[in-house]
Amino acid sequence: MSKRQLKSIDIDFFKKNKNITFYLIMIVFLICLLISKLNLSYGSSSKSYVSDNVLINGTKIGRAEVISDKLLEKGSCISAQVIKPTDVVIHQTACIDVDAEQMYESLKNANSDLYAGTSYSKYRNASWTITVGYDKIIQNIPLNWQAYAQGTQEGNLTGISIEICMYTNAMKQQQAYLNAIELYKVLKNYQNDLGLKKHQDYNGKQCPEWLLEGKYGMDWDWFKEKCME
Repeated sequence: MSKRQLKSIDIDFFKKNKNITFYLIMIVFLICLLISKLNLSYGSSSKSYVSDNVLINGTKIGRAEVISDKLLEKGSCISAQVIKPTDVVIHQTACIDVDAEQMYESLKNANSDLYAGTSYSKYRNASWTITVGYDKIIQNIPLNWQAYAQGTQEGNLTGISIEICMYTNAMKQQQAYLNAIELYKVLKNYQNDLGLKKHQDYNGKQCPEWLLEGKYGMDWDWFKEKCME
């Protein structure tokens, strides 16, 4: 049988079996669509989570929803000075069972208090870039803005400061850590040369406190190793 005869038989078969032809076309279409989605999923980078130094509002990092649509402006605790970050610096809030939303409100109030950091105010002259809780990640200022967090001028001018919430519930605490780990990976992908440090590296403060203590069986070495996976 010649190639021309074989081709004719193939065409006649599909003409006579229109239903089969339709289903075959649909199957091929669905396979192509699936491959396209898989390529999009595996080929996309973490840079899709960040735009112009701001995490994209509404996305999920780890198991936390990103909230970045209410960035704070220049005030008592925020200088609005643009910096070139070299490291992500990990902190813990020292506020037990206070979630990310409450931490944001506290910073917002402090930033609008003209006397923050003085004896006339209950607020410290302190700020940080992002708060990570077990279900929320809230960005306070752009990634390239200075925060008064590390306790030294060098640290404040080079660090993206991440405050991790502290919970008496061990499962919530673990999830907050895992969210922070995924956030670090997103930030490192956005700016490839970002290192990882802890607050203690700058001024000796026992922070991030529970990671340094190994509370709930999770310590700094565990956290750092997870960030490098």
